Amino acid sequence: MINDLFQGLNRQVYNVPIDLFIEEYLFNTYPELRPYQFLSLFNIIKEGIDATTRNEIVELVPKDVLHHSKIYNLIAAIQYKDLYGVDLIKEFKADPGELKTAQTMYSEFVEYKGDRQPGEEYELVENWAKDLKLEEYFQLVDEKDYTDKKSNVEDILKSIEDDPFGLEGDQSVKQRDHDKFLKSESNIGFNNAVMWFMVDALKYFNKLTPPEIKKIAIEIAFLGTHGIKPDGKGYKLTNVPEITFSGYHLLAFYYVSWALSDPESVGKLNLPFDAEYEMAKNMFNPKQ
Repeated sequence: MINDLFQGLNRQVYNVPIDLFIEEYLFNTYPELRPYQFLSLFNIIKEGIDATTRNEIVELVPKDVLHHSKIYNLIAAIQYKDLYGVDLIKEFKADPGELKTAQTMYSEFVEYKGDRQPGEEYELVENWAKDLKLEEYFQLVDEKDYTDKKSNVEDILKSIEDDPFGLEGDQSVKQRDHDKFLKSESNIGFNNAVMWFMVDALKYFNKLTPPEIKKIAIEIAFLGTHGIKPDGKGYKLTNVPEITFSGYHLLAFYYVSWALSDPESVGKLNLPFDAEYEMAKNMFNPKQ
């Protein structure tokens, strides 16, 4: 059920803005198709009404998911009324806030449709997701990076060894997420949790050889290509099987593993934990 909710909501996040442009294009370009379009949109919107108002669904689905889904469905209903004059909006039983949000988003689409440049429709995908605080649940990536993405494990590991910090690929999404991370860390200031996690890392690595430490550093770099959320949990490493890491714990191990195995590369990690590492070294007692 959780997977279905996640995937269903993401399909709306992606498809609704794009579909608005498609339906507008079909309506204006192929008038002979309008009877089919009329019926098709009618059925789609009716399904949306059922999916957001049926009692069993309302009882089972988390309120936030239902709220966001209803807004995306309302946007489609607003366009349907705009194109064909049929008003199905009231059947959604939306509250004033949901209706206002949907109307505001549709107005943004109206502004775009008049002079849209190629690819600008994806701005609506991102803008609306940010408005609804759903941007953490998906990523838009450069098409070339996606199609060129390596699937061979040996090639992936070699690419990490050659570029462990991911400096060669598309940086737009990574930079957005990293900027958000740096901003949150600047608000925190000195991170005591990271410092103590680094003490733990120093204790763990104290019993290992430099090549063994480097092996762990590379594994974390590989895991990092899929994203490490500081507030995440449940991260596992093949080379450290006895520990289940939180996000900050793993980032601390990441920093320390490179600091010990390849100190000159630490700056490339762009992790704001220099002060925490210096304090951790002072706190660490190798005899413990």
